[in-house]
Amino acid sequence: MKNRLFTLIAMLFVACQFAQAQEDYARKVVSVLASDKYAGRGYVFNGDKKAAGYIAKEMKKSGLTPVDGKSFMQYFSLGANVFPKAATVKLNNEELKMGVNVLVDAASPSINGSFDLVPVSGKLNDDIVLRQIAQDKAYAGKAIYIDEAEQLKTINAQELRRAIMLLMTAGEYRAIVVNTPSKFTWRASVSQSLKPAVYIKDLAINPNDSQISLDITAKYQPDYKTQNVCGFLKGSSDSDSTILVTAHYDHLGVIGKKVVFNGANDNASGTALMLYLAQYYGKNKPKYNMIFLAFSGEESGLLGSKYYAANPLNDLKKVKFLINVDMAGTGDDGIQVVNGSIFTKEFDLLTKLNAEKKYLPEVKVRGAMNRSDHAPFYEKGVPAFFIYTLGGTTAYHDIYDRYETLPFTRFNGYANLLTDFIDQF
Repeated sequence: MKNRLFTLIAMLFVACQFAQAQEDYARKVVSVLASDKYAGRGYVFNGDKKAAGYIAKEMKKSGLTPVDGKSFMQYFSLGANVFPKAATVKLNNEELKMGVNVLVDAASPSINGSFDLVPVSGKLNDDIVLRQIAQDKAYAGKAIYIDEAEQLKTINAQELRRAIMLLMTAGEYRAIVVNTPSKFTWRASVSQSLKPAVYIKDLAINPNDSQISLDITAKYQPDYKTQNVCGFLKGSSDSDSTILVTAHYDHLGVIGKKVVFNGANDNASGTALMLYLAQYYGKNKPKYNMIFLAFSGEESGLLGSKYYAANPLNDLKKVKFLINVDMAGTGDDGIQVVNGSIFTKEFDLLTKLNAEKKYLPEVKVRGAMNRSDHAPFYEKGVPAFFIYTLGGTTAYHDIYDRYETLPFTRFNGYANLLTDFIDQF
């Protein structure tokens, strides 16, 4: 009995040590990729290139080789509007804090000057109203002011966003100022607009007696060279069938050197999970070949995965399954499995494994969705899941998605569920 008890304690100790090693590795990867040094893994200060170099080194350390036998990098070009200098916005001579109560639209051009605010009226989902605003000489040399809360009483958020984007393309005015009650979220822009737009929040403002001062430096790069990172691991069988594990490593970049969109959960965490799986299978030889793909350009419209799917380094017809992971740093409420209702056999296996081992609180099913890197492959007939964790942090596309606040709540269970799932193929 004592021997059995000792054996059980030893097994539990080993399991705990293994689980800690999983999370420790993920934390190490995220702490690197989401550090300020990597400039939000965008297309300024070589953020994307530093991240790609780090990922390639990790792949090599795990025993992976280049998919094409030559280089871990697959290069392609995209358009990128970036902000290499700090942007200053003052309202009535009071400087606002970037990312906290002011945010520059990612498609904005450079501008330097002070402008009186002039409020606009009318429903901005009406193209006639938008043309009148753009052509109105009364707005010449000024900044038009949009009260988002007022507009959303009569039009929806999508209509308002479309209107702002159209107003950024023409007009006698110099800039657009949007007063928003909404949470700030940034984006990547593949183009540069004619007019700048800034969003302000949590400020009392009288638009009829206010002035906005803007000092914004933007640089548009129409053909910025970036890269996917692609690693191959030979399986133990003679089969040429392949399992793909994918994650995007890019994020939104920076506004100057101090306002950084670090993207810890989105998607340094998914990249960490992918690299952990590469490390695990480097030590525990899989049955089938495995390819690990870290995509750039996801935030710019899935451009990296679209490029790879159009220019594959492997035969996509021989892919048994693709697992695309994004936002892997929480899991308080389980995971969401996109395409789960399409590939029901695989989804049922995933839920069965989770029920047996109780890795995660829940495995939720969802249908098709084309907003992540699985989509270009799925459109070509590759069976694929897109999986992301649920619950926990609400930081997303903002300055608060940082390593220091990412809980890694269910990372170990999530990783173990995926290795169990992959081993069933």
